[in-house]
Amino acid sequence: MKRFLALLIPIVLLLIAVPVLLDRGLIVPAKVAGFVLIVLTTISLRIWLRRALKEKLSMDAVKFNVNHRYYLNELSPIYRNMSQSEKKVLEKRMGKLLSDLQFDDTTREELDTEDMLAYALFQILTVYNESYRSLRGMMIVFDQTNNTGELRISDGKYVLLNPVLVQSILKEVQTKEAFTTLNAPIIGQLKEFYLRS
Repeated sequence: MKRFLALLIPIVLLLIAVPVLLDRGLIVPAKVAGFVLIVLTTISLRIWLRRALKEKLSMDAVKFNVNHRYYLNELSPIYRNMSQSEKKVLEKRMGKLLSDLQFDDTTREELDTEDMLAYALFQILTVYNESYRSLRGMMIVFDQTNNTGELRISDGKYVLLNPVLVQSILKEVQTKEAFTTLNAPIIGQLKEFYLRS
């Protein structure tokens, strides 16, 4: 509340000043005060809405802990060689992606956190230079029996992929540039899946 007082106090004072000025017959100063009130209120609302939206987006995203970062460092040379600022941006996008999606596994009773992290890293690397798009409502299904090296898409909502394949590609590729030029069907298919959503 304290951070809003700087804008709230002038708005309240102007709200009081307009009728007082009109009551005393000072029409031009009342109009000026009313105009300033409208401009100040509009600016304040935009600032407050932007802050609220930013806080909501940061609350929705999955937060990464030390174990997640350790796993990503061990898994991917690309992640390991990124600067701290690049990692921060990547983790933010991955966290938002993970919070938007639903996951399932056809070959295990429980979901493996490492599979989800590997998928999120792989997916974001396929569209690294694209703006973020929400995949809310989509389901990613892990299927270790899918040895085709490609995605299987069911009803436009479920994507079946082999987490072992995803992890093996992430372990081998050293740079973002090498990743984007890699001739693996799954990369192009995941990019297409992401961009058409």
